[in-house]
Amino acid sequence: MATRILNQLQEACGEELALVRGDLGRLEQALGAMLKSLGVGLLQRLVDQSRNGYQGPCVACTCGGWMRFVGHRPRAIHTLFGWITVRRAYYCCARCGRSKVPYDEAGGLGSEQLSPALAKVCCLLAVDDSSGAVEGACKHVVGKRLKQSGMIWTRAGSSATLALRICRLNRQWDSFWQQKPLAA
Repeated sequence: MATRILNQLQEACGEELALVRGDLGRLEQALGAMLKSLGVGLLQRLVDQSRNGYQGPCVACTCGGWMRFVGHRPRAIHTLFGWITVRRAYYCCARCGRSKVPYDEAGGLGSEQLSPALAKVCCLLAVDDSSGAVEGACKHVVGKRLKQSGMIWTRAGSSATLALRICRLNRQWDSFWQQKPLAA
């Protein structure tokens, strides 16, 4: 089965990959981008097909009352592949006001917008004992974005790009541009 899938992928991506075939670095980057796009698409499709925490019209509440199913609430999650949106079942108790999102509890989702796998990667970068190892890991992660073929960056340019990326990831893009009007 894996050979069949690989043959289909090679056929589907053949034209795009042929443009960079002689350059291993560019070929690796192009293939990585394609696989990331496939990964986020497949992950979104699989999440959309699941019940996402739906446990019926009512679930028991700790107060002794019943939480009723209110509907599916969307939540943006940053995964190893990119952003996806999960529509999760949401329950609320009229008696005590508590609410519950079973999908978040079962999937190990915290209050941040990170998938469990991406959260683990972030923790690994943050808790390494040696500052040299952390610095090297950060340089590698940042370098993947900034050191693509033909790119040359100054410290100011890379800092500005990083600030814009952080705004985008924190969903503050619009507010950033409202505070910083473009120069005429």
